[in-house]
Amino acid sequence: MKKFLGVLFLASGLLSFTACSGEESDGPESDVIWDIAPFVIHITVSDKDGNDLLNPETSQSIADNGIKAIWTGRTFEKDSIFVPDGQSRAVLAVFRGLYANQWPDGRYRLSFGEFAGDRNYEPQELVIDWNDGTPNDTIVFSHSFWWENHEPNQKTIVYLNGKETDSPVHIVK
Repeated sequence: MKKFLGVLFLASGLLSFTACSGEESDGPESDVIWDIAPFVIHITVSDKDGNDLLNPETSQSIADNGIKAIWTGRTFEKDSIFVPDGQSRAVLAVFRGLYANQWPDGRYRLSFGEFAGDRNYEPQELVIDWNDGTPNDTIVFSHSFWWENHEPNQKTIVYLNGKETDSPVHIVK
């Protein structure tokens, strides 16, 4: 009887190692390597007439007002983080803080990030300090990443001052 229980115990232990094959697990196929794109919070700013206030050539531009972002207790001044260009085959998330850029449509945007697209982020509070005496704006974002049928999926949810919004976040000042 002891021998039978010993064999049964050993067999059940071995079975636990073989019960979860790679084919049954969720995630990428074993022969596929995925580069998961990072995500960034993009922000456009205009006046009530639709003028791009981040464009340095627009009258009433706020581009050079010393805009700051406050995230996780740290303050990031616009365009203050230097990120040297590097070369890699991998798509890597490179955190650049708060920076301005012009998009192909001609509009300027503030961008905050980059964040790793293959991670989950619980709601994160990002406060934009316009440094011009007007009220700060609060953006709350969360990000979910998961595998489904061996395909990566991700979703970012963004709120502006308590109301769900689309990306890019559009602020009217």
